[in-house]
Amino acid sequence: MPTIYLAGPEVFLPDAQTVMGEKRRLARSFGFEPTGPGSDENQAPVGRLTAEAIYQRNDDAMRRADVCLANITPFRGISADPGTVYEIGFMIALGKRVWAYTNHPDDYGTRVRSIWYAGLDIDESSGRPRGPDGLSIENHGKSDNLMIDLGIEEGGGRVIRAAALPADPERDLAAYTEALRHLRG
Repeated sequence: MPTIYLAGPEVFLPDAQTVMGEKRRLARSFGFEPTGPGSDENQAPVGRLTAEAIYQRNDDAMRRADVCLANITPFRGISADPGTVYEIGFMIALGKRVWAYTNHPDDYGTRVRSIWYAGLDIDESSGRPRGPDGLSIENHGKSDNLMIDLGIEEGGGRVIRAAALPADPERDLAAYTEALRHLRG
């Protein structure tokens, strides 16, 4: 059974045990053995862990995993959780296949415009959109920063995007399930 590293910010949810338990169940139903922050071995009570111990557990799990499935749904802002982005890059650097999913249907540039610059004028005069602060807006139609999407795609992975924003994007597992279905092939 291939090992799948489940990357994502669900570990921060107040009901993380429940959400991650369902993600593990679904992964197994598609023929994967889950590992990573929300895995069985990381959910066993061991007391409070230091940052170093958490890092080491995740590093070991990434090195053991065959593939990574990352949740890049925007978390605490307009982009993916930074720890998840690190894990994506690390797995790519290890030469492992990475797939991702997002529960937000809008591309990154649209989110920058509608969330970050909500209601503010965007300067389109140069052919490169810029916010009122003069910063250019990445406008490549990708689900997140182009380095995330293209890094995944270059390694043979894919980013699955929800067709519409679910009622509870932090917990909805439809795009996750679709990604598992594609990964299983």
